[in-house]
Amino acid sequence: RLDAAGRPHIAYGLDHLYYAWHDGSHWHQETVDPAWGVGMYASLALDGAGFPHIAYYDWNNFDLKYARWTGSTWQIQTVDSAGSVGRFTSLALDSSGAPHISYYSDTNHDLKYARWTGSAWQIQTVDSAGYVGRYTSLAVDSNGYPHISYYDYTNDDLKYARWTGSAWQVQIVDGGRYVGEFNSLALDATNNPHISYYDDVTDDLKYARWTGSAWTIQTVDSAGEVGWYTSLALDNSGKPHISYRDNTQHTLKYARWTGTQWLIQTADSDGDVGDFASLALDATGNPQISHFDDDSYLLKHTRWTGTAWISQSVDRGGDVGQHTSLALDASGHAHISYYDRLNDDLKYARWPGSAWALQTVDRAGFVGEYTSLALDAAGKPWIGYHDATNGDLKVARWTGSAWAIQVADSDGWVGQYASLALDGEGYPHLSSYDANKGDLKYARWTGSAWVTQTVDSAGFVGLYTSLALDGAGNPHISYYDGTNADLKYARWATNTWVIQTVDSVGSVGTFTSLALDSNGYPHISYYDNANRDLKYARWTGITWTIQTVDSAGSVGKYASLELDAGGVPHIGYWDETNDNLKYARWTGSNWAIQTVDSAGSVGAYLSLALDGVGNAHISYRDATNFDLKYARASRVTSRSFLPLVLR
Repeated sequence: RLDAAGRPHIAYGLDHLYYAWHDGSHWHQETVDPAWGVGMYASLALDGAGFPHIAYYDWNNFDLKYARWTGSTWQIQTVDSAGSVGRFTSLALDSSGAPHISYYSDTNHDLKYARWTGSAWQIQTVDSAGYVGRYTSLAVDSNGYPHISYYDYTNDDLKYARWTGSAWQVQIVDGGRYVGEFNSLALDATNNPHISYYDDVTDDLKYARWTGSAWTIQTVDSAGEVGWYTSLALDNSGKPHISYRDNTQHTLKYARWTGTQWLIQTADSDGDVGDFASLALDATGNPQISHFDDDSYLLKHTRWTGTAWISQSVDRGGDVGQHTSLALDASGHAHISYYDRLNDDLKYARWPGSAWALQTVDRAGFVGEYTSLALDAAGKPWIGYHDATNGDLKVARWTGSAWAIQVADSDGWVGQYASLALDGEGYPHLSSYDANKGDLKYARWTGSAWVTQTVDSAGFVGLYTSLALDGAGNPHISYYDGTNADLKYARWATNTWVIQTVDSVGSVGTFTSLALDSNGYPHISYYDNANRDLKYARWTGITWTIQTVDSAGSVGKYASLELDAGGVPHIGYWDETNDNLKYARWTGSNWAIQTVDSAGSVGAYLSLALDGVGNAHISYRDATNFDLKYARASRVTSRSFLPLVLR
């Protein structure tokens, strides 16, 4: 759908329900309904305020669902749960903004219709003569009455139903053959219906209109197998425009009636395109079409400029959630940086309190691994990360209107295992690994330039770095010594780096995470490679005290440590044996351990943060569904909540 400014809005889904809109310069994506298995057959309408309303199918529970944006949050309802219902949905709003939905009942094989009365959903069976009601398309006339086109599977007919105000009047539009799939309905200024549809016998795109007394039918396109996923719109003159898929050429096509003939164009031929096409016309009558590219798993937007067709990528199925880094703002809202593996991009998600807002931060080559995020005093995000194309350490910061990106270090192959912290002036400090030299490196911004140092070069050192700043702004770094298989720690003191070996019993020290207490003493969580345990070390001021936190299987990779206001450690980590996300906190006498999420293969690439009352929040990867996930603790329980992106 297009809003009043002609900007496109798209609803779509499969594993979750998503919504994308264009602000005039960029695409934005949101997860509307994070429940698993929702979003198929999404149908979108915009109300007078430009707020989206979406009808969709929940194939996990076999229900019809509805979501609307209130201006501050998504409100979600189950419309119909009487059996298996909700496929082939079509949504329209009447003049008062009330939603009307047509859909198919798989249980009874009927065409159904629901409308919102203002206090409840009123549901009717429109047609029950055989297997009817697939491929529904609904429009509401000037009287607020619904009109529906649909497919009769029993008789292979295209049918049409309209509400007279007291009863449903049903007609056969085109029949006696396999016709009517992929139909789309629009009403003209006199409330007469126009329908585009597919003829399965001849493999043609067809068009029917009601003259007021009879149906007039035309063949629009017969060049191959054409007419799948038709979408019809009428311009200001009442002339039809149709988008559709050419299944022979695997292209997106567009047809418009000039008044005397059908003018046909190929709108997009880049890839296997045109599935799930949806058409809208802007104020000048130029078409805009959303559709799916089966080759690249890409949601596309294609528009006619008046002289040419232009296509853009809106969103794609992919592989996200690796290398996450989480920070909480003053309101306790989550901000997450992460890596989009399919597109090799750095991405960023934030929860403003109502819906996840997603942005691509950097897409210049292979960028975005080893992300580390911190928020400045104004709550604006800074992200350190690795540029694998150039082997650089990069920093991105949000200016309030755009991402400003700098190269912090380009000497060697740097940026792996990046860890970022901001000092009291808001300047970034970063530790990272130089893979060329096998060194631990450190970079800081002076306010005018980047200054870099080699911290440790004694062997193969610097993997799995974690950086924290003390009250004086001095850096402290935990890291892994690969030559000796030890956990090491470095701190800046009196113009030099003081380096200690923390743990050298066996092969230990990967997946380090460092936090400083109120005395500036370091606490480190890390993985014991030899015993496959999660371990924890703290500096007493005199010596290192070391504990095994969890030894139940192979546990402790991707450990992330935070200290609460009382200096109590909290650790999120991955249980590799069971493929679960786990969480441990020190009670004062022992480690209390919980499984946070066990739904599939979850918990790698995690990052933990604590809110103002000490509740844990964790970002992590769902490797089963290729999703970025987020969990937060409420009092003493942890719950997994809100997958962000389809993958």
